[in-house]
Amino acid sequence: MSDPALELDGVSVEFRQGRRRLRAVSDVSLRLERRHTLAVVGESGSGKSTLARAATGLVPLSSGTVRLLGREFRRPRRDQRRHIQLVFQDPYSSLDPSSVVRSSLAEPLIVHERLSKQDRNKRIAELLRDVGLPADAADRYPHEFSGGQRQRIAIARAIATRPDVLVLDEAVSALDVSTQNQILELLADLRREHGLAYVFISHNLGVVRWIADETVVMYMGHVVETGPAERVHVSPAHPYTQALISAMPVPDPAARRGARPLLKGEPPDQFEVHRGCVFAGRCPIAEELCHTTPPPRVDVAGGGAAVCHKVSNHEGGTA
Repeated sequence: MSDPALELDGVSVEFRQGRRRLRAVSDVSLRLERRHTLAVVGESGSGKSTLARAATGLVPLSSGTVRLLGREFRRPRRDQRRHIQLVFQDPYSSLDPSSVVRSSLAEPLIVHERLSKQDRNKRIAELLRDVGLPADAADRYPHEFSGGQRQRIAIARAIATRPDVLVLDEAVSALDVSTQNQILELLADLRREHGLAYVFISHNLGVVRWIADETVVMYMGHVVETGPAERVHVSPAHPYTQALISAMPVPDPAARRGARPLLKGEPPDQFEVHRGCVFAGRCPIAEELCHTTPPPRVDVAGGGAAVCHKVSNHEGGTA
């Protein structure tokens, strides 16, 4: 078997504020197979974006290992960086407003490819065509495009080096629904045509269900559930995942079955050290054990696992 496209093993990321330490990502392990999409979901502050930056080498690891195509990526070299690229949420702030699109697309080609100017311009035209933009877009400025078109340009820049992995950090959340759908269809086409693997960071579980093969659910820097995207959506096992799914809007709220699980209180202080489950203070079914003892990782029927004292590995839900 070939190595996975991306593998994280026990990755933690800490930031210091004076004498205090904030653990933004805590002991995260995941595996992204080639040509697959792995979604990472959770509320704001759950550690999703920090995880994305750790995976791409933009923030240092406190512990753990990142492997890209089987090779360690903790201190990435230039020849490794070309294989993994990051697409940000706001394409306008990630593109240089004072430079035409041609310059933005040429930069990664200059850094990573030894191409003549003529070949570089040919490659730029191909990139624009791949993302559904005309060749003359190369000589226009970012402000001349809509938000969806700017995101297409950002994606074109990300695939310029022919990477194996794209990390998409809330890449469609700033777009209207119709434009979101167009970008998602573009991403699906690019995955098929270029053999890409995606880490798709999002808070929109409806989008995740459509695009992802696997889903990872994070809360306060911890992974609380993993599994096939459809299973996680239809039969969430962890109480936090259940709350996220229940909060999704539905066409007819009156048709919603059962009571929605309600979370208590507010997220804990991120500088706080937790003896038990990090979610215990907000969990509607927490017991004393949850506050004092770290929860186990329990396999869930239908695939994946949940990190919870109350999950049954036979039923795929909470006991």
